[in-house]
Amino acid sequence: MRLVIAGGGTGGHLFPGLALAEELLARGNEHSVLFMGAQGGMEERVVAHHGYQIELMPSLKGGMFTFDAPRKFWRFGKGYLQARRALLNFHAQAVVGLGGYASALPVVAAWGVEVPAMQLEQNVIPGRTTRFLSHFVSEVGMQFSEAAQLISNPVKAKHIGNPLRRRVREVAAKCAERNLNYRPIPEEPHVLVLGGSQGARFLNELMVSSWPKLKKAVPGVRVTLVAGKDDGPRAEDAFAAAGMRGTVVGFTEAMEDLYANADMVVARAGATSLAEISACALPSVLIPYPHAADDHQSANARVYNGAGAAWLMPQRDLEHERFAQRVADILLQPERRKRMAQAAYELARPSAAAEVIDRLLNLAGQRAAEPMPMPATA
Repeated sequence: MRLVIAGGGTGGHLFPGLALAEELLARGNEHSVLFMGAQGGMEERVVAHHGYQIELMPSLKGGMFTFDAPRKFWRFGKGYLQARRALLNFHAQAVVGLGGYASALPVVAAWGVEVPAMQLEQNVIPGRTTRFLSHFVSEVGMQFSEAAQLISNPVKAKHIGNPLRRRVREVAAKCAERNLNYRPIPEEPHVLVLGGSQGARFLNELMVSSWPKLKKAVPGVRVTLVAGKDDGPRAEDAFAAAGMRGTVVGFTEAMEDLYANADMVVARAGATSLAEISACALPSVLIPYPHAADDHQSANARVYNGAGAAWLMPQRDLEHERFAQRVADILLQPERRKRMAQAAYELARPSAAAEVIDRLLNLAGQRAAEPMPMPATA
């Protein structure tokens, strides 16, 4: 199959695409992949680093209906023709949109040249792009079954999960095996704190300011703080000044190595982070980013909280003492930790990458099997 993987902008959108490329190419040399993304997006750098070919489209960030709408529509038209040409030149047999504005042009172009397409949606509340593109695709692959009723045609929704890279899945399987069993209180309980691929300043500041209460509530506790590239140096200085035990990491694509050493996670509620956390069967405290579109992170976190996999703590009324107590509840109560780990794992869909590729192969096969139209006769 000749597959186009469209989208990017954030790690949460892009990394599932890398997982799909890896899964397809592992199935044989007859398969090939072309990425399409937005100019200036992180995909421009990351995809090339992984050795894949990428076609860059005009960025539609901010949507079409803005004060400079005429210019945006002109760019959409120009980008559509570019995407259409790239699909035809690549002889694409299927397209998968990863979400975000960067997936719009290739998916609409696929519809225009009758190439079957699937759109992925990682969140409980589908983004505007997914809601728009659901009209142009054969299927919408969803991480949360609750999202199905929020698109125009729920029949298209397939509860698949969020594709994870092979290395993540391998490490996650080992983590899950450990975390699903009863484990006594660790001598040095380990908290992994992450705010997504770009970090989250609020979480960085929270961990530093709550350290006195946290180390009192959980003796011997250690913290690994994924602070983000931009806030890394400042967070590292604050971390050291507070006398915290542990490590500050600016950014890493090898998150699986950090999960392997964690006893629990403190995180935002981005969909890819949640998929990785649940695959590792890790209990968590979730502090959703309050300014996410449609407050979708809070909706994601409510699913995990309702399942008993996480504590949900809204940022607006978070208190340091209560936060430290929630962390202690997980780390110092082995039975609770095990129950939360089990609940998290029940939300995992570790075979999502394989299922998405299977569905795309099926869509491509259906298109190839369609009879060619008979030529018109005089």
